Amino acid sequence: MSDPGSVTPSANGGLPAPRRDQSRRWWALAFVAFFLVIYAWSMAAPYDGTPDEREHIVRAAGVASGEVAPPPGDAKKGTGAFQTVPGGLVRDQCWQFKEEVSAACAQPPGSDSTPTRTGTGAGRYFPAYYALVGAPLVFWPGWSGVLLARMISALCCAALLAGAFVVIRNRSRSGLMMGALLVATTPMAVHMASAVNPNGLEIAAGIAFFSAVIPLMIGPPGPRRGLILLVGISGLLLAVLRQTGPLWLATAFVAFAFPLRHSNLVSLLRERAARLWAAGIVLATLGTVAWGIHQQTSDLGNYSADRLTIGQAALREADRWQGYLDQIIGVTSWLDTRMPAPPYVIWQVVAGALLLIGIVWGRTLDRWRLLVLLGGGVVVPSAMQVAMANESGFITQGRYMLPMLVGVLLYAAWVAERRGFETGKARSFNRLAVLALLPIQLFCLAFTMVRWQNGLPANRGPSSLNPLAGDWHPVVGSVLPLLSATLGLLLFAWLVWTTRPAGTEVPAPAAATDAPIRADRPAAEDGELFQAAGARLPSAGASSAPRSA
Repeated sequence: MSDPGSVTPSANGGLPAPRRDQSRRWWALAFVAFFLVIYAWSMAAPYDGTPDEREHIVRAAGVASGEVAPPPGDAKKGTGAFQTVPGGLVRDQCWQFKEEVSAACAQPPGSDSTPTRTGTGAGRYFPAYYALVGAPLVFWPGWSGVLLARMISALCCAALLAGAFVVIRNRSRSGLMMGALLVATTPMAVHMASAVNPNGLEIAAGIAFFSAVIPLMIGPPGPRRGLILLVGISGLLLAVLRQTGPLWLATAFVAFAFPLRHSNLVSLLRERAARLWAAGIVLATLGTVAWGIHQQTSDLGNYSADRLTIGQAALREADRWQGYLDQIIGVTSWLDTRMPAPPYVIWQVVAGALLLIGIVWGRTLDRWRLLVLLGGGVVVPSAMQVAMANESGFITQGRYMLPMLVGVLLYAAWVAERRGFETGKARSFNRLAVLALLPIQLFCLAFTMVRWQNGLPANRGPSSLNPLAGDWHPVVGSVLPLLSATLGLLLFAWLVWTTRPAGTEVPAPAAATDAPIRADRPAAEDGELFQAAGARLPSAGASSAPRSA
C-alpha cells in the first residue's frame, strides 16, 4: 500500500515507478514484521485464550454457515443469540479468570462437525468481520480452522499497520510519527490482533486511519491517492467492525474538517475518489446503525451488581481509569494476566511524553483538536458507561477506547513535527522508544505464555517464569511463537531505527527560484513553507491543485 504523496510527482500526479516500487518494498518489510509478531500470539494462545474469543468464533462459524441474522435471544446475560456450529468448537471454560490455573484443564477444539446449537454474546453483531474469518472454522473446526481464522485476522491487521508505516515514513517531516506508531501499537493491540475478535482489527484500522487522515485532511497539498485509499479502507472497517466505529469516525471528522479554512475538506470534495470513499463510509455507517436497531446490539447484557446514583457511578468510573490505561498497554489473556508494574510505568511515561510534546509544540487550534480527540476517546465512552451503569454494569475495557486514543498520539506527533520539532530530537525519541518498548512486547508474550502453560503462582520467582515449561503447550510448541515474535520485533526495530524521515531527504531538482527548506524549521501554517518557496519535499508531496481556503 504505497503512498503517492511521498515524492515529487510525475506529470500525471502519480509516483515515478522506482519510488513506487520502493514504497512497496517498505510495505512488504513492515508487513512481514507486524505479521510475525501478531501471529506469534496466535500460535501461542490456547483455544478461547483472549477475551470473548469463543463467543466470536461461534458467531463467525454461524455466519459462515448461513446464520447471518439470528433472532436476538437470551444467550448470555440477557443478550446475544443462538447459532448452529460444528460441535468441535463448543467448549466450556475452566481456567479463565483463575490466573494460577493453566490451560491444561481445557478441552481443545476438535474435528467434530456435528451441528450443535449454542449461545454467543456476539450473536447480534454486524456480520462483516465474521464472514471474513468464518469459513475455516466451518470446514476445519479443529486447531487447523482456528489457526487459519486467526491468521486471516492477523494478515488483515498486519496489512493495515504496514500501510500506516509507509504513510508515516513518506509523510513524516522529522520522523516523530514513527515513534507514535511504535507507542500506539501496544502489546494489547498485538494480543487482540492475533485473536478471532473484531476489536483487534478495529485497533489496527484505527492506527491506519489516523496515520492517513491527518495528512490527508490538514496536511500540505500534494498527491493523495494513497492516503485516500488507506483512509477509505480503514474508515469502512471502522464503520462496520464494532458499534463504537461511528463515534470514532464522527470525532475524527469534527477534529480535522473544521475550521474549513484550516482543512483540505473543500478540495477533497472535488476529487471523485474521495467522494466515492466518503459515500461508502457514510452508507456503511448507516447500515451498521440500522443493523444495530434491528438486532438490538445496544443491549449489552446485565452485569450490574449495584444500584448507583449518577455521582456514584461517575466516581467509580473515574477510579477505573488507571485500570483502563494498564489494559490499553497489556492486561492479557482473559484480563487475568498483569505484568509487573515497571512495563506499564515505562510505556505510560513514553506515551505521556509524546502527548506533552504535542501540547507544548502545538498552537491553540492544535490543542483544540487534541481536546476533541480526547473527548471522543475518553469523555464520551466514560459518560456512556456512567449512564448505563445500572443497566449493563461496568463493562468498558481499555482496549475499547484504543482505536480512538491512537489518534491522539499520532496527532500529537504530527503537531510537533509541523511546529518545528527537530529531526535529531525525533530520532533520539524513536530510538529510545525502540530500546524501552520493544523488549516489553517480547516480555509480555513470554509472561502470558507462562500464564497459559503453567499458571501464575502467588509467589513468583525467576524459576516459575519459564515460557518453555508447563503442563500445557501450544499446538505448534513453545519455541516457535517466541522465535517468530523475536524475528518480527528485530525487523521492526531495524525499520524504525534506520528510517530516514521524509523531511530530511534531498528534494528533487527544482527551478532556480526554489529556496532550500530545512526540515527542522517551524511552520506557521501547514504547507506555508512549501507554498512560499515553491519547493516539493517528499514529506509533503506536491500538486498543482490549489489549496482550500
